[in-house]
Amino acid sequence: MNVPSLPTAGTILDGLLHPPPPGNGKRPDQEPAEIMDSIAALHRNNVEQWDREDDARRDPADDARVAAAKRDIDQLNRARHALIEAIDRLISCAIGPSPDAPLVTESPGMAIDRLSVLVIRLDSTEARAASGTADAGIFAERIPRLQSQLDALEQATATLFDDLAHGTRRFLAHESLKLYGREDAGRAG
Repeated sequence: MNVPSLPTAGTILDGLLHPPPPGNGKRPDQEPAEIMDSIAALHRNNVEQWDREDDARRDPADDARVAAAKRDIDQLNRARHALIEAIDRLISCAIGPSPDAPLVTESPGMAIDRLSVLVIRLDSTEARAASGTADAGIFAERIPRLQSQLDALEQATATLFDDLAHGTRRFLAHESLKLYGREDAGRAG
């Protein structure tokens, strides 16, 4: 059986932990470039969304700042869903159909999105733990649990990719059907 070329969960996690600058052109030949580029774009988007959410929660955040952040967050969330959908399409094209295989509960794009957010959460927690503030110890206590969650999610993602590549499982591509305002009113999905 010819197994499709998908990035490994380890390659994906490494790309999230050590993201390349956009468009730097450095990539090992064996990496599925288009998939990894979309994953990097998703992660950059998630970092920006995380930062805007922090801006909305920052003291003091007046109503205008919160409203502006909310509008930005909606745009970033729309882009996030489009990137997850793009990742799913690329993976689906790489693996081909397995119509008789049992379905998994989340698409690979959704799993990668969860990995990305967990990497951001871990990084943010490590920064707060190292800050020297009064609550730094609380954040330091969370790091082992977050690392354990990250390890488990990487392992589950590796199993998902292996199952998809071997045709023993299949997925339905993520479709965000949320409308974010008038500009989405004409969208069918």
